[in-house]
Amino acid sequence: MGAMVRPLALMGAFVVGWLAPQGAVFSCTIPWFVRFMLFMTFLGLDVHKIKLRPSHLVILALNILVGVVACAIFKLTGNASMASAAFFTGMAPTASAAPAIASFLRREVEYVVTSLLLTTFAVAIALPLLIPWATGMTSQGGLFLDAFLHVLGTVASTIVAPIVAARLLRRLYPDSQTWTKRFKVFTFYAWVLMVTVLACRASQFIQDPENGVRAFVLVETLVVSLAICATNFTLGFFVGEKGLREEASQSLGQKNTGAMIYFAVLYADPLAALGPTLYVLWHNTWNALQLQRLAIKDAKARRSAKRTESAVDAAKE
Repeated sequence: MGAMVRPLALMGAFVVGWLAPQGAVFSCTIPWFVRFMLFMTFLGLDVHKIKLRPSHLVILALNILVGVVACAIFKLTGNASMASAAFFTGMAPTASAAPAIASFLRREVEYVVTSLLLTTFAVAIALPLLIPWATGMTSQGGLFLDAFLHVLGTVASTIVAPIVAARLLRRLYPDSQTWTKRFKVFTFYAWVLMVTVLACRASQFIQDPENGVRAFVLVETLVVSLAICATNFTLGFFVGEKGLREEASQSLGQKNTGAMIYFAVLYADPLAALGPTLYVLWHNTWNALQLQRLAIKDAKARRSAKRTESAVDAAKE
């Protein structure tokens, strides 16, 4: 049941958000939730575990390409909102929780940690260049340089600043690295609260008759986020080196969507933020299925070992 906590919490956040669109007034807290979660994540990361492999570079390229290609496809069809949703969904870097899931699955944690560090910094560099194109900021009358500098400032304060602060605190006060595990429950609550506020904002946007959001758009977003999730986990599995395929799949499939959700709301609209928000449901559901499959496998192994032990004891008698 523990493996299903995140998906269940996410569904609960959607229910609360839909029933209480007034909660959108707390939207100003979203970037602070993102900063807190990134700060706590990088506070506990050991950069000495970095070991770059060729597949890491392929994962990085795919991390950016999936978002860009999906966005371009919807742009060609004239669907601007879905183009933004696909872009922010595909561009999200490796999730901060991915190393923990790799550990639960008894896979190589160091591989996933390297993916997390590499994709987080690379995406932070790429976003100021790509967001103006993906959201049509420049086509709306703004100059590319102005749009670039605006996004650069947002990325720096939302992603780079908390990471730098975490590394600095870890150097000045080494014992702080234990805070990530000691206070992980607070990080989880921060994530749930952030998703709830985002759901409130999305609900307000959807229920406002002036925006004219149709039910089909919601279903379309659900399907697109699922398709991107399935694509990422599948591509990751095939690009990983032998013996590291599941680690590569996890690195590309499990995404840190928090910052992307915030950027989607800021530079597109709450509907675009539904893409990465729904992705959280899909990748956590997949993680729950993986953990359940491993639990079943372990149970079978224990039963087999017990039968073998019983047969040996019977033979001795």
